[in-house]
Amino acid sequence: MNDYTKGILTGASLILCFFMFVSAKSQSGNLGDILVNSITVVMDEGKGGFITTFNGDGKKTTYLGTNETGAGVLSVDNVGTIYAYNADGKETVYLGTGQDGSGVLTTSDADGKRTAYLGTGEGGSGKLQTYNKHEVMTGYFGSNKDNDGMAFLKDRYGDIGWSARGKK
Repeated sequence: MNDYTKGILTGASLILCFFMFVSAKSQSGNLGDILVNSITVVMDEGKGGFITTFNGDGKKTTYLGTNETGAGVLSVDNVGTIYAYNADGKETVYLGTGQDGSGVLTTSDADGKRTAYLGTGEGGSGKLQTYNKHEVMTGYFGSNKDNDGMAFLKDRYGDIGWSARGKK
């Protein structure tokens, strides 16, 4: 009879341990890597669904979700950037923050050579620059040091062929 009791208690203990391990969660709530075919995020109690990522310092780096008006939002924080690459792995679009902390949008051709720059120039004024296939600037529209508007066109070698400024 003693052997039967020990066997039953051992079996019950093993079953209890199995259920404890299967239902246990880590204290951090981290589930590790998850592989899925799709994720659907739905509204909860009047708030839009969202996905947020954080860096190693705990600072928010991205937010993909819904704003207060119900519109979709993708935000990249903490000097973040958005890149687009073509099928050959060449960067074709850069949208992010420049060295001075201002916004920048650049486009490149299929070989990764810059074709356009839209952003902030020296002194905090906006500018648009275009480049030829040799990455030589051929066009500029923006502001000069005195905050007057200016535009110029250059030849294929980068020499000014035409220019105008807004000040009379």
